Amino acid sequence: MANLRLSNITKKFGKNVLAVNNINLEVHDGEFIVLLGPSGCGKTTALRLLAGLEEITSGNIFIDKKDVTYLAPRKREVSMIFQSYAVWPHMKVYDNIAYPLRLKKMSQDQIDQIVKEVAEMADIKKYLDRYPNQLSGGQRQRVAVARAIAVKPKIFLMDEPLSNLDAKLRVSMRTELKTIHEKTNATTIFVTHDQAEAMSLADRIVIMKDGEIVQIGTPEEVYNECANMFVADFIGTPPTNFIEVEVIFKDDNYFLKNPDFSMKVNSEIASRLNAYKGQKIIIGIRPENIIITDKENSIMSVECLLTEPQGSHKILIARINDEIVKIVASAENQIKPREQFFITFKLEKILFFDYNTQLKI
Repeated sequence: MANLRLSNITKKFGKNVLAVNNINLEVHDGEFIVLLGPSGCGKTTALRLLAGLEEITSGNIFIDKKDVTYLAPRKREVSMIFQSYAVWPHMKVYDNIAYPLRLKKMSQDQIDQIVKEVAEMADIKKYLDRYPNQLSGGQRQRVAVARAIAVKPKIFLMDEPLSNLDAKLRVSMRTELKTIHEKTNATTIFVTHDQAEAMSLADRIVIMKDGEIVQIGTPEEVYNECANMFVADFIGTPPTNFIEVEVIFKDDNYFLKNPDFSMKVNSEIASRLNAYKGQKIIIGIRPENIIITDKENSIMSVECLLTEPQGSHKILIARINDEIVKIVASAENQIKPREQFFITFKLEKILFFDYNTQLKI
């Protein structure tokens, strides 16, 4: 497969729309990279620039050190898989996969061997004699994947390929895509707005906002070491709870002070907060890191406003200093609306953000 490098890539539409703003990214051979962000963040535009489907405004794209910035799409040795499957309805599955191989003037024996190999890899071998309208959405998407694999590109580009599938099928297709990636060791760039999809598929996640990259990291890094409040809010379901606190220094100890609670921090956290003594900061605490406990071990009591059963767990909704917070509890939890209960935070899991910049402290 291939290494990919984006150097200072910018894309403008007209004079006023800056879709991609000076992004830099290096993708290693065989890596599965996910571009993640909300609608309009520039992720699909970035993918189309890679494919050569959009003209670049400035910057350079390198595949294996070769500058492909101004090469036509067919000369870049990339395959793109679209949201809409893009399989030819008048061709059987076999011919859909074989068509790009015929364009390469391969022999029929070579074509036959490759089609059967990739069809088996994508688990569609038994459908080779069917037309796309005889297949389910998931099967058609596997045809698109098999066709992309067949031409042995240097890089796979996938533009929200699972978004047209129902929720259950999306989950199973994630597993299949991951399995195919393991078999092919293909360098892959995958675009999605679904953070669960990104977390389950990616070797590294590239989080974008307003045409810029705001953080790059493994799923664990972007979840636990959020670069700013945007990332902390975007990654995770339910999203991170944000609470305004003041950093108080008293009796040689640091405390996080809020009208509803006061929490002592350890020396490691104290050293990080030293520059914020007497100032407001924002803490982020994920719903699963708020612990339901007894009065002795708690930092405060809260009232349950609502419960949201989720099958494997339950979400309790409460309020801290007029801010709504969500708490993940076990499915067996018996707390009901209007009941009081005690909570504390997992200290080592608290995220700290500058009040003004919203950047991680």
